[in-house]
Amino acid sequence: MSRVSTVVLIAVCLGAPAVFAVVVWLTRAGGKRATAALAGGVVAAVFNIGWDTLAAQQDWWTYPATNDVLATLALALSVAFVFGGAAGLIGWRMMRAMGWTGVATFFAGFVGLGMLRDHLLATNTSLMVFGEGPMPQIMGAVGYLSLALSVQVAMLAMAGPPRRDELRAS
Repeated sequence: MSRVSTVVLIAVCLGAPAVFAVVVWLTRAGGKRATAALAGGVVAAVFNIGWDTLAAQQDWWTYPATNDVLATLALALSVAFVFGGAAGLIGWRMMRAMGWTGVATFFAGFVGLGMLRDHLLATNTSLMVFGEGPMPQIMGAVGYLSLALSVQVAMLAMAGPPRRDELRAS
């Protein structure tokens, strides 16, 4: 594994929980909503493992460093804390404030940021490699959409609709 990849993985391991904590504070989420977001992040991480397994079988994308325990942990942490929990809370606030416009904006932004993350990993590190043609990017977008849906469904099931709970006092 290259030095850049190692630094990225360490940053993710340390930064992902910190990002989640900052987003909990910024969104003024109560304990129930924050717990639901973290549970949604775990659900998204499980979905992500499924997508990555399918992608490897179909030659859409691979993670060459997945035999490395640190690499696997870091990637799972980034999904659970950042693409699950933190993004889920941001989406909750967007949906709470803007209704259906917030729903559309959240899902489009989630997919876009996920695709940007993957592009940056593939072009700047040895952590991710895309297959040939447009199908890897199309399926990556579908995968990120399913992650966003899984987080919001988990949050809805555990904490209720976006406007139901009170915001934590600032």
